[in-house]
Amino acid sequence: MKGVGVGTAYYEIEVYDKNGKLIDRKRGKAESILDNWMRLFMSIRDGSPWMPKDTNGNSPTISSIVFANSYGLASAGDDSYGIQVGTGTTAVDKFDYCLESKIPHGSSSGQLSYGETSSYSAGTGLQVDEGMQRSFDNNSGADITINEIGMVLKVNDGSSDYYIMVMRDVISATTVPNGGRVTIKYWFRWNPS
Repeated sequence: MKGVGVGTAYYEIEVYDKNGKLIDRKRGKAESILDNWMRLFMSIRDGSPWMPKDTNGNSPTISSIVFANSYGLASAGDDSYGIQVGTGTTAVDKFDYCLESKIPHGSSSGQLSYGETSSYSAGTGLQVDEGMQRSFDNNSGADITINEIGMVLKVNDGSSDYYIMVMRDVISATTVPNGGRVTIKYWFRWNPS
């Protein structure tokens, strides 16, 4: 079909001050689809077990996925999956399986309050955007700088949950002021113009 193109991934980061005023916005092409994602595709293509590396560095063999119990949309306060943020600056490697230095959920020094990960959809005509978005509140008492973002899926095989990172990007330093908020969108775009 003419005009239909292969998709790619993008991110958008919006930083708000304590009064809700937008103070920074960044958009970029995600350069980080990881080996875990490619292995999932190959497993589905070939009908073979998926052998990803989870966020703890373990390599489970997943023979089936129970989609009704597998999610990308994490609840507020759950920093084990969904969109995650960190302070690491090491360049992305296709074999990355976790953030270099994840910022944990909370309101103590060096922590951000993780909101829920929700779905994100946009697009018109043939162009379609599908992904996730999540907000993080800084109630730590000091500014926090984000240098990396990632997308982690919770995958269930009928008996266990596995947390699998499928995307990671190192971004330009993004400072979230004390009392402020950052909202991150990560999405795939089909038929980019």
